[in-house]
Amino acid sequence: MTASTSIPARSAILGRLRAAAPEQPLPTPNLTAYHQGPFGQGASGDLLTAFETAAQGWRAEVLHADPTTWATTVREALDRHGCRRVAIGAGGPQHAELVPALSGLALRRFDQPLEQWKAELFDTIDAGITSALAGVADTGSLILQPGPAEPRTLSLVPPLHIAVLRSSTIFASLAAAMATLHPEADMPTNLLLVSGPSKTADIQQVLAYGAHGPKQLVIVLIHDPKEVRP
Repeated sequence: MTASTSIPARSAILGRLRAAAPEQPLPTPNLTAYHQGPFGQGASGDLLTAFETAAQGWRAEVLHADPTTWATTVREALDRHGCRRVAIGAGGPQHAELVPALSGLALRRFDQPLEQWKAELFDTIDAGITSALAGVADTGSLILQPGPAEPRTLSLVPPLHIAVLRSSTIFASLAAAMATLHPEADMPTNLLLVSGPSKTADIQQVLAYGAHGPKQLVIVLIHDPKEVRP
């Protein structure tokens, strides 16, 4: 099918879908049972321990730091993994502390369209550093909210992904995180849920890591003075 014929076909399909749409909006689903169930309530007890245990189960490395040393912890992780070319976002509240700690490395800011440095990002960058919006204790997952300052490619392409997470933003479950954070108020094109390095089991149902994304994930967990959320 050529481009000239695919456009009318697509328009016809979309037209039928619109015509079949209900005249009245669908009712809001009742999620009470989900929120009260084990998946909605999530982990209990020590959320930091639960998060670290689950994250390590997905082969993530968890490093502990305090608000004054976390940037040094990031640098130590980069040095230990042999990373010399590092990509960071175009800005953000952490940059003032992070950039000095990366002195001596080939630092690349994600401050231009991807098309202009795509080959460099895919072929030469050793690690990407991002912030994490929150953590989910029952699955050891990170919630990333990409945007102009930190595009999603920053965490999806480099062989090593370093995510900076504050302990006060760890929630028992994904439902608890969404109920508190309300990301829909400033919704990006997508939210990223990261559970360990990339993985696939498409080939003979054998789990393989690093198949189509970061081969390694390092979580720098900042123990900030706020209480961990229930």
